[in-house]
Amino acid sequence: MPEKIKTNIYYITVALLLAAGIILRILFYAYGRPFWNDESALAINLAGKSFWELFQPLVHEQVTPPLYAVLCKFCGLFTDKAEYAYRLPSLICGIASLPLFLAFAEKTLNNKIGKIFATALFALNYQLIYYSQELKQYSCDVLLFLGVLVSYFYIDRKKFDRKLFVLIGLFYAVSIWFSYTSLFAMFVVFLLCFIRKEKALTIFGIPALSFGVFLFYIKNYATSEALHNFWDNGFIALNFSNFPLLIFNNIVFYFPDFSWRIFVVLMFAAGLIYTLKYIKYNENIILLTPVLLAVLLSYLHIYPMYIRTALYLLPVVFLIMAKTFEPSFFYKKEGKIIAGILALFFAAYTFKTDFTQILQKKYYRETTPELLQLYKREAKNTDILIVPHLTAINYEYYVQRTSLPAWNAIVITPELYEYDKVKEIYNTLPSGSYYVLFTHSGDKNLEFESLKKYALSQKNPKISSDEYNNALIYFQKQ
Repeated sequence: MPEKIKTNIYYITVALLLAAGIILRILFYAYGRPFWNDESALAINLAGKSFWELFQPLVHEQVTPPLYAVLCKFCGLFTDKAEYAYRLPSLICGIASLPLFLAFAEKTLNNKIGKIFATALFALNYQLIYYSQELKQYSCDVLLFLGVLVSYFYIDRKKFDRKLFVLIGLFYAVSIWFSYTSLFAMFVVFLLCFIRKEKALTIFGIPALSFGVFLFYIKNYATSEALHNFWDNGFIALNFSNFPLLIFNNIVFYFPDFSWRIFVVLMFAAGLIYTLKYIKYNENIILLTPVLLAVLLSYLHIYPMYIRTALYLLPVVFLIMAKTFEPSFFYKKEGKIIAGILALFFAAYTFKTDFTQILQKKYYRETTPELLQLYKREAKNTDILIVPHLTAINYEYYVQRTSLPAWNAIVITPELYEYDKVKEIYNTLPSGSYYVLFTHSGDKNLEFESLKKYALSQKNPKISSDEYNNALIYFQKQ
């Protein structure tokens, strides 16, 4: 086959993959699903604080890059449909990251099948699509992490280009306020420039002041001991005893429907070996260093390397996996056939999750506004609404948007899961008619069954629930 035709097929294939990635991201965003608990916590801050106050400590243990929060709040000025407005920056970042990833793949990979393989994983990965429509900064993390790493390949590192260096320096200075993990990418670029003794080191003169202010801000305004403890599972133990489990949990999270997870491990290991073998090349250093840095930060308990907090690292992981196709064997006919089969295999399993979760709309949701509307239609002004502890954040955000009358509502502060605990606390309530709003829990199935069992032991129980155990539970207590 002529080389020109091969090239055209390659560009058509990656274009189709990028188009599929864009369509899936827009489609999922268009559903406008209600905010779940974590999003509601951030939405409360966006709705209740001024732009300036978003640079100060946030409520509900939220630690979000301030300029990302400002941008989300700014989008909210143009419509009262907060689910669309507040999530718009994440969608824009998710879409923009697609061509940027391809540009990064072009700079770090040589084999066209490897580039197609990596692009397919990136475009179709469910978690990358999901966080392109969630009110959290993780999609922005991916975009700016990629942007900083890609910038290294587009600067002339042997001579001083004042205009270009100023622009890139300003980009670095601003990026850190949109994404904390972009700092990790800047460290990688700095390290490369330092090792190579390149003039591009002067780029870091401009963002130096921003870094100083940022460190002061992190220390005084953006720390959360509770959140640090929450992500404790993402930190590597001193003896590395939990490292295999940590890797396994990450693989399960990023490849949720992938039955042959051993292939993920083998391909990453093979790509890592190849990267290490040719570590003297910049394109391999820039892939390996972020992984080593992520391990180090997790080991030092500075930043977790765990599920969504490590989403920024996923593009590098995919590219290292694609390095498996770099050896000369995969340029031969039989090698190309094997590589093509592997690429199709991974792409098919990756799309399987998208098909189920997005196209068939089986994604997880917390339907707080719908249940509050149901409560509004059915309840009497003498009824009492019970809000379990972990549902309270959802309730706090949506109660005003639902325009509920000023009826009685109580929050059960302890986190109750087992039936005996639920019975013990609920038995202390006075006689009356009660509704329980339940949408979020640390152990949702267990708590739902306990609440359901208690309601069924009371008079005139009525349980309205869905497949995700979001429920409005009614009972009369004598």
